[in-house]
Amino acid sequence: MTSEQRLDRLERVAKLFVTAGLRARRNMRELEEKIGILVNLQIQNEERFKEQDRQITMLVDLQRSNEERFQANEERFEKVAESQSNTDRRLETLIEIIRKGRNGNS
Repeated sequence: MTSEQRLDRLERVAKLFVTAGLRARRNMRELEEKIGILVNLQIQNEERFKEQDRQITMLVDLQRSNEERFQANEERFEKVAESQSNTDRRLETLIEIIRKGRNGNS
């Protein structure tokens, strides 16, 4: 192999190195851009999750509040039903007294 052939061969190898380096640099930039996009998307997802977590917490609190109100209403309804039952008994007693009074006086 002559020195000129060696020099041509070295030039080809150098060109291949340069081409490979440029390709690697381009690939690295593309990967950095994609990683940047992924990081931004992750940040957005975390913000969405944080907002959803806040909304879920708010809904759970609202649900608890509603359950407490429903329980209080149930207790009130029980008292009203008991009062109504007492009123019905007293009214029946009054009606009986009135009937007995009318039957005795007739």
